[in-house]
Amino acid sequence: MKLNKYLVLIILLALVIGFFIGPTIKTDKDVKYVKGETVTASIDTSKFELLKEEKPNIQYRDTGSIKYRYAPVDTAAIIADYELKRSYKVIAFDDKAKGKLELFPVIQYNKLAGLDYNFTPIQKEISIQKKQIWMPYASMSYSTLNYIGIGGGIFYHDIGLELRYVTDFNKKGVDIGLKYKF
Repeated sequence: MKLNKYLVLIILLALVIGFFIGPTIKTDKDVKYVKGETVTASIDTSKFELLKEEKPNIQYRDTGSIKYRYAPVDTAAIIADYELKRSYKVIAFDDKAKGKLELFPVIQYNKLAGLDYNFTPIQKEISIQKKQIWMPYASMSYSTLNYIGIGGGIFYHDIGLELRYVTDFNKKGVDIGLKYKF
């Protein structure tokens, strides 16, 4: 009987400590990247500043020991090329953390005629899941054998320890249980 009293005292002490420790919380981080809404716009190219213009180094004569490349001049082809409107697609970056930037430059008359872009941002979302480590609980029970019980216990993660006072009003006793959460 002495052993039962010490065991009951230890379990009650564990319940009280668990109650005051309370639902100690363990957190798990879940990181995911979510695509944002795509932004499409045009940039006013009239405000662009020309940084540098270079003339190619092509010479058209033969000096004897050094032969320079001869390029026949076709004025009609140069004018047709000058008037030609060229549209490009450039993917500036496509990154899991930053998003995707697509540029659509248009070149005509040897100048930048237009610059459109699509930007799809990526947002980093961190969700924190909280899980209780220590969780106290209370319990009551009734048996068809005319027993009633009242008690409580504590769960540590998924394993629980329970202590109940059981009586049929003639006999009294203590019920100790071990539980597992699925």
